[in-house]
Amino acid sequence: MTTAPYVVLDTDFRIRGVNAAYLHATGREREELLGAYMFDAFPDDPRDADATGVRNLTASLERVLRRGAPDDMGIQRYDIPDIRVAGAFQRRAWSPVNSPLTDADGHVVGALHHVEDVTAVHEALYRAHRDDRTDTARPPAVVLRRAMLALTRYERAARAVAAGRANPGGPSPSAVLPVAEVARSDGLWHAVLHAARHTRPRDCAGAVCEAAVRELSAADAAVITLHGEGPENFQLAVSSSWGRRAEELQYITGEGPSLTAFDTGERVLVPDLDHGAARWPLFAEATAGIAVGAVFAYPLRTATATLGTLTLYRRRGATAPAGPPADAQAFAEITTAVLLADMDGEIIEEIRATADRDDLNTAIGIVAATQHISPSEAVTWLQTMARAQNLPLADLARAILSQYPQDPGPHR
Repeated sequence: MTTAPYVVLDTDFRIRGVNAAYLHATGREREELLGAYMFDAFPDDPRDADATGVRNLTASLERVLRRGAPDDMGIQRYDIPDIRVAGAFQRRAWSPVNSPLTDADGHVVGALHHVEDVTAVHEALYRAHRDDRTDTARPPAVVLRRAMLALTRYERAARAVAAGRANPGGPSPSAVLPVAEVARSDGLWHAVLHAARHTRPRDCAGAVCEAAVRELSAADAAVITLHGEGPENFQLAVSSSWGRRAEELQYITGEGPSLTAFDTGERVLVPDLDHGAARWPLFAEATAGIAVGAVFAYPLRTATATLGTLTLYRRRGATAPAGPPADAQAFAEITTAVLLADMDGEIIEEIRATADRDDLNTAIGIVAATQHISPSEAVTWLQTMARAQNLPLADLARAILSQYPQDPGPHR
């Protein structure tokens, strides 16, 4: 039995199945959800004029039914009704993935809605901005402290739940972290907090990169990159221009450990890049000129999504252990927590912008091919049509894509 929240929907978006984890996450009863229309059960808060939960989830589910391929929504704000107070809503943030359900003939007959509740860490940043908006000197430290506390509470609760399942009715030592592990985890967080005091305001990701290089003796540079569904990427933070150049070479050549880590969701450890030349020949050749000796790439994963990568670079000839830096995985987990905490700010805007660019580039190709015009003329055509229909350019691009089922295969 899975502990992740799941809902089974038919093609009319009516709830046909729901597991206990979803009922727990939403505070609802099975009887009141089965057979209900998804957006009657979970409407937008009518008092929130900026609510986009229903619109975004509807669009994602429609893509799944139309294309027959999973759709990863990233991080979404979607408040839910508070069953304890009539008319009230609870502030929630989720990481949803929707997948098609098919019959024996391969026809799409519904969708599986899988969500992870990431409200605890998301709320940390919300409170920091609301309570400390007049303090411009130390926002990163405030945000990071609260993210650390929220993540610690979440992990403690998760371990307690797991321990209860393993040993019903009794205590379990697995619910408690070893003292040494707690101390080391706290030490890494405090290293990030220390770095935050010396970076520009609100640059939490930059503090993580700086602390990673300072704490991990086998790393000469650290880069945090957010990834889109296509070749677009956004370097959120770098510890040095050398590390930035090394990361950029992966996107110039279209191959490398960071791309592989994001695509597979698994860490990619390359202690000797010369030995990895056969796997990424173009990248290895390009980085030879800037003396990259080793690369260690870690996917920044939640239970339902991969947000990007934390990549550590080591210079050629550097004196260091043969393997990856100790505590590198712990830094990747810290990075994920920081990204989730900051998703309500500029980071989510960057992710949305990347998705918009992906859709727009595809639409340009479709228009150019179907209208028998050049890509530059296709851009002008799209801009003209968007103005005529009073639509944002990205919305027009998605409307065009909806007429052409996309290839659900690998995007690289």
